[in-house]
Amino acid sequence: MLTEDSSIEIRQFDSKTHDRSNFDCGHARLNNYLKTSATKLQKGDFTRIYVALEPGSPIVLGYHAINFGEIDASALDKVPRGAPSHKQLPVLFLGQIAVTKGAAGVGIGGILMHHVFEKAVKVADEAGCWAIILDAVDDDGDEAFKKRLSWYEEFGFQTMPSQKCRMFMTLKDVRGVVEEREKALKAAG
Repeated sequence: MLTEDSSIEIRQFDSKTHDRSNFDCGHARLNNYLKTSATKLQKGDFTRIYVALEPGSPIVLGYHAINFGEIDASALDKVPRGAPSHKQLPVLFLGQIAVTKGAAGVGIGGILMHHVFEKAVKVADEAGCWAIILDAVDDDGDEAFKKRLSWYEEFGFQTMPSQKCRMFMTLKDVRGVVEEREKALKAAG
């Protein structure tokens, strides 16, 4: 049985070794993405999928999918200082993030999100990236949607003024979270 003290590994998804056949996070769209779309999208270089696993186990407990993109700065309250004149800002899209119901509540979602943050920092160091962008799932009622938005806000995401489902977190803020986490891990020993 998983607990908050369980060890979790994050690995790039491999359809030949990672078992997603019984993955169920409670959202058909997120389940189907992992079960039917992930392999072809990753093989086609459209996205990268990372899975959460217990050490030595092939069973997928959670996953996230990321890819590059850009957003128009006009979608923001104000254009960031120093933005390119064409107003297109480079971003890392967090396309999907989900944890199976059987592993919910033990911190796997947070582990996956911090993995996204670490990837975003690496990307920004190599190619430039202004923010992480995501579209919160809103197809299961207002209460669940508000709970989901609140979860993202706990990490530092903000809602875009022009779209209720779209959220962003600047790389400046992401770097701050990553640095704080590294300090905490170092202090813990």
